[in-house]
Amino acid sequence: MDTPAQKKRPRGRPRCDASRTQILEATNALLEEVGYARLTMEGIAARAGVSKATLYRWWPGKGAVAMEAFMDATKPRIDFPHTDSAVADVTAQMHLLAAAYRGATGRLVRELIGLGQGDPQTLAAFVESYLLPRRAAAKDVLRRGIAQGELRPDINLELLVDALYAPIFHRLLLQHGPLDDAFIRGIAASAFAPALLPR
Repeated sequence: MDTPAQKKRPRGRPRCDASRTQILEATNALLEEVGYARLTMEGIAARAGVSKATLYRWWPGKGAVAMEAFMDATKPRIDFPHTDSAVADVTAQMHLLAAAYRGATGRLVRELIGLGQGDPQTLAAFVESYLLPRRAAAKDVLRRGIAQGELRPDINLELLVDALYAPIFHRLLLQHGPLDDAFIRGIAASAFAPALLPR
């Protein structure tokens, strides 16, 4: 007779953490080397030293594994700090994001957005796996600023996030100016000015 633990055990083999890490690292390395368009499940399997069957057991296709690998590598570099000032934390994170976008991460983001204009699945994967979670994280920090009396309680969080981050994407995509620290300071100052409560 099965025990409760045996009954609850999911079908199939559980992910091995070491194999998962190996696959994600291999995928991210390939993304930086060949880009998303030329990434294949065969290439990932060969680089990671696993079978394609293993990949498809854990991910439905290259979009899913690519976005997980991208987030796994990128998120620690662009996470929000946590200090007494939500404004300072968002501004610091914007600097981290701009630094990441000046390198291979920025090239990949440009490619994913570009490919997404003709491939709804690619765009949906980018928006759902990367963009929306990052917007949610930013809004959480801004809500902390409201709770602490740093930001006005009536601000529209969606519009404020757009005002803070849309210029970064605009400059990333069109490359008409640098994503430097002065640019980030200017965006933050302009976007936060009408949202701040008098101190």
